[in-house]
Amino acid sequence: MTVRIGLVLPDVMGTYGDGGNAVVLRQRLLLRGIDAEIVEITLNDPVPAELDLYTLGGAEDYAQRLATKHLIRYPGLQQAASRGAPVLAICAAIQVLGHWYETSAGERVDGVGMLDLTTSPQPKRTIGEVASTPLLDGLTQPLTGFENHRGGTVLGSAARPLAKVTKGAGNRLGDGYDGAVQGSVIATYLHGPCLARNPELADYLLSQVVGPLPPLELPEVDLLRRERLAAPRRV
Repeated sequence: MTVRIGLVLPDVMGTYGDGGNAVVLRQRLLLRGIDAEIVEITLNDPVPAELDLYTLGGAEDYAQRLATKHLIRYPGLQQAASRGAPVLAICAAIQVLGHWYETSAGERVDGVGMLDLTTSPQPKRTIGEVASTPLLDGLTQPLTGFENHRGGTVLGSAARPLAKVTKGAGNRLGDGYDGAVQGSVIATYLHGPCLARNPELADYLLSQVVGPLPPLELPEVDLLRRERLAAPRRV
């Protein structure tokens, strides 16, 4: 079996190096002897519905608009999620997959509608290290990442937060939570790339496709996590 990892719109949703999440997923499978490949899906491609899992990254306002139009025009991601394929959405991708989001200029843009949430500009941008305690069954280790966003996201009743923030802002100032989980979609504001910092989350996503996975001993990843979890809020 070859696990096919969809890297969705890296040409417009790859501002913060979030394409690295797909690389982490592939590498953690290869280290266990499981074949894997990354399928890049650009604005020139329809979104295939038959891949095994998908990742989306961050972007600025104009790129978000391009991504939103493309995902609505080619609903392969929505079809894949409806059959239970895991989807990891980072930062701006949270906003794109919601009901609507407002740009920094105050224009409201209809989203893809995969997540029951909305996003509006906050009074100030939230930037810095984030740490949080996961609320998703199957995750036991603290999550770590770097946030850089002005959008403030509010969850509806169909979505639940991914984690409770212990350092940083998360979805919006004063909210105390980060991310959203709805069906097979996991969303978070954590850059880093997120899965390089959080291998347990990476393996959680992979296990939805290939089943239980044996542990990996990677001291360099453990060192990275210790350093980032101890890092000050502002860098």
